[in-house]
Amino acid sequence: MRLLVMMWLLLLLQPVPASGAEPLSAREIIAQVQELLRAETSTARYAMTIVTPEWHRTLRFDAWDDRRHRRFLIRILEPRKERGVGWLKDGGNLWMYMPKLERDIRIPPSMMLSSWMGSDFTNDDLVKMESLVDDYEHHLIAQDDKGVTIESLPKPDAPVVWGKIIHRVGRDGLPVFSDYYDEHGTRVRRLAFLEPRMMGGRRIPTLWIVLPDAKPGHRTEMRIERVSFNVPIDPEIFTRANLRRGR
Repeated sequence: MRLLVMMWLLLLLQPVPASGAEPLSAREIIAQVQELLRAETSTARYAMTIVTPEWHRTLRFDAWDDRRHRRFLIRILEPRKERGVGWLKDGGNLWMYMPKLERDIRIPPSMMLSSWMGSDFTNDDLVKMESLVDDYEHHLIAQDDKGVTIESLPKPDAPVVWGKIIHRVGRDGLPVFSDYYDEHGTRVRRLAFLEPRMMGGRRIPTLWIVLPDAKPGHRTEMRIERVSFNVPIDPEIFTRANLRRGR
């Protein structure tokens, strides 16, 4: 009987794949989280609130995401003075369109760690959003009855900025948080995933909060207002000509 109890506990602590088959590897778990949050394609509306001890402001924007072809478009809707500002990613290239200047500019590598729209996200987050699975080696470092903890270490010569990322994933397959560390092993920020609910036909966290360690009292809250997954998107959406239309 004691042996049976021990075997049952060992099974309980294994990551549970959605199919109920063999336990998933760390890489497979990360890949499943990416597919859950982004699918092959998606269109969404977000509200992003940037909070500091002195002020806060909220931006609202639409996004078109084509994960398979590594491209997306973001268009700012609010506030009014920034309406029409756009961001286009195509592979490793990132462009920003500024309606007041009626021109788009390519974001150089030297600006990839700059703040995106004054938030605690960076330009690099936009460019590297789909590289997590393939640019890192993923290792299961802890597990319990609530979920698993995975360490992601960059592959040699991978074009990434983080020294490592620690992910916590619940047994329901939903991400709980990701901690980002620099090359010296110091944690830089936490990305927390909150308020899971049904949206777009799947259960996802609808509030994402970035908490930078070096800036007490600062945070960026990203709320998904609506989303549709695996929808056809006209390839014309992801062109610089469309970016410059500003609408």
